[in-house]
Amino acid sequence: MRLDLKELYPYYIRLGIVFALLFHVVVFIGAPAFTPKPYEHMRTTEIAIEEVKAKEIEDIKEPEEIARPSLPVETEAEEEVEVETIEKTVGLETVEKLPPPPTLDHFVFIPHDTPPKVKDRILPVYPEIAKKAGIEGSVLLHLFVDENGKVIKALVATSLESSMDEAALEAARKTTFYPALQRDKPVGVWVAYPVRFRLKD
Repeated sequence: MRLDLKELYPYYIRLGIVFALLFHVVVFIGAPAFTPKPYEHMRTTEIAIEEVKAKEIEDIKEPEEIARPSLPVETEAEEEVEVETIEKTVGLETVEKLPPPPTLDHFVFIPHDTPPKVKDRILPVYPEIAKKAGIEGSVLLHLFVDENGKVIKALVATSLESSMDEAALEAARKTTFYPALQRDKPVGVWVAYPVRFRLKD
């Protein structure tokens, strides 16, 4: 005999409600009684404040009088003043104006997704004069790498020594790169390029 689920649906609903009511009644009867405890005010610990007397101020000695500078004495003739002035200024050499510090206006950021990467690095030739002097360090260059990966411009940002700067520039100009990409399109950008000089142990 095939049962019709639509006819049995109301029966199962009623049976589920009856079981749910019985479960809540059993839980309510079997649960332990809860009796709230009266509120007890927590006692706070008393803080004792003691008065601390300030130490007596010791006698402060008055500062010694500073000797006043001697006042200029008037001279009878103007020739004496001119001679004294000339003697003080004799021997001073004129100082040439120092050149202004290098500016980084050329280092303009060009937006790109992927920075350029070194393809073929050319190592610099260590100058003999620097070797004999035991000079080590890094020369920081600013290079403009075009869309073909070639170095178009090379400038010294942080100098180390003149002969080492020239060697770093010469090697950097011969170095090739994978160009920078902006939306998968090669673009020319400025890049910071350190050149390290290190003597062998």
